[in-house]
Amino acid sequence: MKLRTLLPLVLALAGCSTPTEVVRVREGVLRAPTSADASNYCRAQGSTARMLGKAPAEAGILFRCE
Repeated sequence: MKLRTLLPLVLALAGCSTPTEVVRVREGVLRAPTSADASNYCRAQGSTARMLGKAPAEAGILFRCE
């Protein structure tokens, strides 16, 4: 395939993510859009969510599963 056809495809795939995605920020700390998303994520893993505060310069919250 030519580079001109691959580049738009790669850029489109890189920008695709769900808004309710939980992202690892650093060791043991995660970021979620809402506290409900954080609680659901930890509950699915068999633990409880401990909210650490708002994510800096971003929408969402920081949390840890304990």
